[in-house]
Amino acid sequence: MVYHRLYEVMDDSAMSLAEKQQRALAIGREFLGVEHSHIQRRDGNSTTDTVVASDGDNPELTDGVTLDRETTYCRRVIDSDGPVALTDAPNQGWDDDPAFQQHGLYCYLGTTIFVHGDVYGTVCFSSRNPRETAFASEEKAAVELLARLLGREIETSHHEQRITEAQQAQQRVENKYEALLQQAPDAVFLADTDTAIISEANEKAAGLTGYAQSQLEGMSVLDLHPPTERDRYAQLFDTESVGESELSGDPRDRFADGMPLSLRCADGSDLPIEMSMGVIRIDGQEFIQGIVRDISARRERETELERTKEFLQQTQEAANIGGWEYDLRSKTLRWSDEVYRIHGVPLTHNPDISDGLDFYHPEDRPIVEEAFEKLTTGGEPYDLELRLVTDDDTVRWVRVIGRPQYADDEQEIVAVRGVFQDVTERKERELDLQMKSQALEESTVGITIADADQDDLPIVYANEGFTRVTGYPTGRVLGDNCRFLQGEETDEATVTEIREAIDSNTPIRTEILNYRADGTPFWNQLTIAPVTGVDGETVSHFVGIQEDVTAKKRSDRLIEVLNRVLRHNLRNDMNAVQGFADEIAQRTEGDPAAMARRIRDIATDLTDLSEKAQDFQTAGNNAEPLAPRDILADVKEVVSELRTEFPETEFSIETDPCEDVMATERLRLALRELGANAAQYGGSAGVTYTVEMTEDGEVAVRVQDGGSGLPEMERRVLEAGRETPLEHGSGLGLWLVNWIVTGLGGEVTTTVDDGTTVTVRLSPTTDEAVPEHRDAALSTRSE
Repeated sequence: MVYHRLYEVMDDSAMSLAEKQQRALAIGREFLGVEHSHIQRRDGNSTTDTVVASDGDNPELTDGVTLDRETTYCRRVIDSDGPVALTDAPNQGWDDDPAFQQHGLYCYLGTTIFVHGDVYGTVCFSSRNPRETAFASEEKAAVELLARLLGREIETSHHEQRITEAQQAQQRVENKYEALLQQAPDAVFLADTDTAIISEANEKAAGLTGYAQSQLEGMSVLDLHPPTERDRYAQLFDTESVGESELSGDPRDRFADGMPLSLRCADGSDLPIEMSMGVIRIDGQEFIQGIVRDISARRERETELERTKEFLQQTQEAANIGGWEYDLRSKTLRWSDEVYRIHGVPLTHNPDISDGLDFYHPEDRPIVEEAFEKLTTGGEPYDLELRLVTDDDTVRWVRVIGRPQYADDEQEIVAVRGVFQDVTERKERELDLQMKSQALEESTVGITIADADQDDLPIVYANEGFTRVTGYPTGRVLGDNCRFLQGEETDEATVTEIREAIDSNTPIRTEILNYRADGTPFWNQLTIAPVTGVDGETVSHFVGIQEDVTAKKRSDRLIEVLNRVLRHNLRNDMNAVQGFADEIAQRTEGDPAAMARRIRDIATDLTDLSEKAQDFQTAGNNAEPLAPRDILADVKEVVSELRTEFPETEFSIETDPCEDVMATERLRLALRELGANAAQYGGSAGVTYTVEMTEDGEVAVRVQDGGSGLPEMERRVLEAGRETPLEHGSGLGLWLVNWIVTGLGGEVTTTVDDGTTVTVRLSPTTDEAVPEHRDAALSTRSE
């Protein structure tokens, strides 16, 4: 019965190894009628064992306990050929055994567990009281069976663990390979070992060959080499003919006979290359991996350097590093060519040690003299970064390393030698970084850095500008989340917007009502940007910039209120003036009636001006991002509206096929204003909208009328967006057009010839980047 129960436990695939061990120990303890059972594992080559599983009541033998093997019965079990069974240890002559003296176990039955043929440990059943009867052979057999079953389960667990680890290792290798493929500094190709068809190529491969990645995938690798040598390259890639070992060697740039390897590019040119190949396995499939590097520059250097001794010198110059040695016996100082170059002296210069030390900056010379003295007398090495004054009085930073060289008996220092490196560029970068850090610290705006790897994004840096803006000292904010700036009037929607931007690692710029340390509210123009770590992908920090824009907000609000009140009052008063003027015109004749009509027209113009100001404010406040727009559809809708507003004017559209443009809804307002202006002042010849692509790839919208021509001042406003106190436009409409178009990154030009033609040029969506706003900043400046 006990055997059946043990087999059931061991065959239960739902149970873990630990659960099976625990359950088996309980079954065995119950079957034998003892108070405790445990599994004792040997700890490698040490003299200790560890209890890895236990059942019953013995606090000295619980899970995780480390035991001295010499104080356990297990040492006897491992040395015996079978189980060790004790029913009354003292009466059986075991009273002086260290195991009985240490643990007081009167009753014990244990046997060895083997895993892969090696001793793993023992399974033990024990009681601290004697057993009245001896262990029967059936009981011993049950314990031996349990030991074999446990050994088998442990072997299975180890095997499964090795398989899992191997699978995980394979997945890590594949993931790492994919990342390395895309980030590799050289061109990398993957090709099928049987067909040589390229299945994957990185961006560097596309850049090297001139083909797009999508074109490379599906091509044969043989198509990337000169056709006349196709058979030779086919043999090079043939795993069956050359074997995998040949594809796993060092990078090569030639065939075995010395013929250089080359790559045939998309434009038909050939590049000399260095190539290494190997067979890799991904998802069980074999591929040839080719790593290719353009060595055109190296070939050119080799041709030149084969006839000269400049190779070593150029290598030293590339690294700005050279070597030096001072022989203490002959008092001779030797420099490599690069050290001469760093000092700015010719190779014919014959330096001695005093001369060499004199090159150091006067403030640094005592440092190197002391270090050199300790090196030559006590063998104390040094590694210093000091200033050097060259022969032409140029100050350079150098890293100088000195090490002692001993005689064969290792008692006497016979020479000192080391490395001399020009680190001026690095030092200048460090000074530049220090300057930038100082600029951050002294900036008038608040700057904070939060750690994205820690919970709740604690602040790890805050500059003095943050203290000036918020009133919180730096020591108070470090370690806290920046939400302490929020208060009861802080807008929750804005807080949510900020939180969502942070969660999605998206930059954000917004305005939020925050509170200073003294409780004073202020408007904070907050900018948050994620910063990636060394891998260039994972966000490690968030940079926050806080700027107090309270005064600007108040000013903008005041202007908004003034604008609304003035427009409201102006519209109401002008309506009254229009009414009075119409009444006077109807009741009078001659000059008084003409003057009344003139008053009415002026009132109407002022009312229109107030509405134009509203359009201007709407356009100025619209922060809609640029997006592709169908310019032809916009022109057609604008013309449809204008035909209704100006029924006596003939509007026509002439179009060529053209791209969409990068713009916003405001573009229609500008196009409508141009058409309305042309209809009002352009005479009776009608208005024509022409849409076409320019020779330089931009989209042009031309609005042409047959009037007398736009005045020079109006043209200046329309094109440049500027005026002077003495010369200025007559209204806001053309200002509005300039403001909108330049804000979209476009430009406005005018031509006067049998009427006026206004041309709006915009960028098509096919441009890689939207051009800078040509005149957007200038349009905000008055003269």
